[in-house]
Amino acid sequence: ITRGKVELRMEDLDLRRVVEAAVETSRPLIEKGRHRLSTSLRDEPLCVRGDPVRLAQVLSNLLNNAARYTDEGGSIALEAHAEAGEAVLTVSDNGSGMTSEALAGVFDMFTQADASDTRAQHGLGIGLALVRNLVEMHGGMVGADSEGPGRGSRFVVDLPVAGRSAQEIVTPSV
Repeated sequence: ITRGKVELRMEDLDLRRVVEAAVETSRPLIEKGRHRLSTSLRDEPLCVRGDPVRLAQVLSNLLNNAARYTDEGGSIALEAHAEAGEAVLTVSDNGSGMTSEALAGVFDMFTQADASDTRAQHGLGIGLALVRNLVEMHGGMVGADSEGPGRGSRFVVDLPVAGRSAQEIVTPSV
């Protein structure tokens, strides 16, 4: 990705399909932590132009991080809605949270919020850098916030909505 060699296979798609794929991918880690996952999705299609595999990878990375940095039995929420011409995807948790210093570099390559945390030892610190790059390749933006250590985290992905109407977009199964 950093060398610009990743090719996106763009198509008009319904983000509900991407959410389903990401949840399915992340389910084993979420279940292992006995987390409560809530999803809030629109009944009608939420359409974007994107690569369904790469967008599912973005969401599953965010869900996996939430599961990894949330204590057993914690809560994780995934929401999707449209707002001002953008598709907004939010992954939040009631996990370990981050300091403002950690938030400043959370999307940098090889960065982990707290390297002393044993949960951080399970990753290489590239997942959130990958998330940022993939989202930007789709013309979107990603941000993170936390009220501090022990107060959970929230990641928000904004993607431009597709120019075609929802009725024109076929939603094949993944």
